[in-house]
Amino acid sequence: MGEIQQKQFLTKNGNKLVIRTALPEDADKVLAFIRNIIIEAPYLLTTKAEFNVTSDQQKRLLQEVVEDNGKIAILAEYEGEIIGFLDFHNGRKKRIEHQGSFGMSVRKDFRNQGVGRALVSVLLAWAKENSLIEKVCLEVFSENIQAIRLYKSIGFEEEGLKRRAIKLSDQTYHDLIIMAYFVK
Repeated sequence: MGEIQQKQFLTKNGNKLVIRTALPEDADKVLAFIRNIIIEAPYLLTTKAEFNVTSDQQKRLLQEVVEDNGKIAILAEYEGEIIGFLDFHNGRKKRIEHQGSFGMSVRKDFRNQGVGRALVSVLLAWAKENSLIEKVCLEVFSENIQAIRLYKSIGFEEEGLKRRAIKLSDQTYHDLIIMAYFVK
C-alpha cells in the first residue's frame, strides 16, 4: 500500500512541518497547491493551460495511489497548508515494476528550508521497506543546480542526459539529467 506513518521535521528556520500520505480527502487542497506551483515554478513540465484535473479525478488518482503497492503520494504541511508534494509511480510492466520515478514540488516561500530533503528522505525510507521497489529515478532540468545538489547529497547518481528534452514556448530547449538511487 502507498501509505506512510506521519513524520515531523523542522525546517532550517525552525518551522515544524508534517509529512504524511496524501489521501483522497486531500484532493481539493492538492489541486489548489498544484495550480499555484505551476504558476511559480520554472522547472515543471506541465503548463497552466494543460492542467485541467477535476476534484473527482484527483480523488480517484489519490485513491489509486493509496491502493497500489508500487506508488505513493506524500505531502508536506505547515500549519495545515500544503507546502510540498511528491508522487512516485513504479513501472506498469512486470519487467520494470521494480523501479519508478517521482516528481516533487515545494512552495516558493519554503524552498531551501529542507522541505524537499524531508520529502525525498521519506520516499526513500518507504522504498527501502517496500519489497517491490529497488530503484528510485528522477529527471531534473540541467539548470536546476539547487535540486541537483540536493539529489547528489542524498546519494542519487547521474545516469544520463536527455539533450534538448524540453522545448519551451519561446522555442528554447533544455536538457534533462537522469538520476537514480538504488534502495536494494
